[in-house]
Amino acid sequence: MSDRTSETARLSRPSGDHIPSLQSLRGIASMIVLLRHYIICFPVGGSIGLAYEDIFLNSHAAVVVFFVLSGFVLSPSFFSRAISLSELLGFYVRRFFRIVPLLAVVTALSLLYVKSTLSTWKVPFTSPWFDGLLPHDVPLSASILAKCFVGMNSALVPQNWTIACELLVALILPFLVKACTKRLWPALLTFIVAAVLSFLAADGGGKTLPLLYTVDFVVGILTFRILQSYASRYSDLFFYVMVIGLVCTRVILEVVTGRADLSFHDPLCSLIEAVFSAFIIYGLATQNHMSRLLSARWLVWIGDISFGIYLVHFLVIVVTARLMSSFLLPYALPVQMVLMLVPVLAISLGASYFSYRFVEIPFNDLGKKLQRHVRTALSRG
Repeated sequence: MSDRTSETARLSRPSGDHIPSLQSLRGIASMIVLLRHYIICFPVGGSIGLAYEDIFLNSHAAVVVFFVLSGFVLSPSFFSRAISLSELLGFYVRRFFRIVPLLAVVTALSLLYVKSTLSTWKVPFTSPWFDGLLPHDVPLSASILAKCFVGMNSALVPQNWTIACELLVALILPFLVKACTKRLWPALLTFIVAAVLSFLAADGGGKTLPLLYTVDFVVGILTFRILQSYASRYSDLFFYVMVIGLVCTRVILEVVTGRADLSFHDPLCSLIEAVFSAFIIYGLATQNHMSRLLSARWLVWIGDISFGIYLVHFLVIVVTARLMSSFLLPYALPVQMVLMLVPVLAISLGASYFSYRFVEIPFNDLGKKLQRHVRTALSRG
């Protein structure tokens, strides 16, 4: 969710340099998350509508795509490079500056919002789920606030659990890459261990989520390895089957198991979605028909600003709803949803583009410079 796909400069022999379709995939996933959260805040459909939402706006599958993509695009950092102290510290520095600066900006804005009187305004046409988002004057100790700014607490940015997964898994990702890029048996063992740990961590609460989702990153690394070894295309029909499998996994598992209350963090669902995501990423990386369609400039642009979309959309939704509630009261709920969706999308895209230009790019460039300095300094030492 937070890497530029252009970091895969050497990853695909078929494409050579940059894979725009993977950047577009990231953008599509971020928009799915935004739209799903928007609909949860302002529900209008019944059980049938919810089933369609679970398929076409499968936000969990979108997050799994983020994780698998992260493993995939970060693999080149250590695929053919030895692990050394300078390489590790440089990687950690760059990863920090790629994720944390924009997170800190969104966290600060969320803090201003929950401390303002605007967060006390009532919105009568929302769900209880909306009422729990960024509540007014939420209790924040100094330690909790510090954790919020580095993605380790979700009080001010509800989706911070995914940021925690990205940052904490990054600490061991270089070692996962090396384990998966040598001989076959260490790669298989790494996958098996990560999969088993995901099931063991399933009931551990929020603190064990990075352990639960580590296997998704491993799947991304293995996808990169397979691409480097084979890089052969499969049929477009198979690609579309993989897409259907990805978005339908949760619904199918609920039907098969007879459980309508399947946990959002169900490890089996996550693992299956990761495998489908891997096939999709591999197909796009080998320049299939959909890859050409997803290389449209406007889709790649959404991918470029996708991290901002992902981080800022909750704040945009709650602020827009409170500012527009009095104007929308005379209308029926479906009309209210449509009228409010337009500014939510416009503000989210505009704010994300602004943050991409003036926060993400500068700090990403700074991270690259610091990475080079760290490598040079430690190499000389």
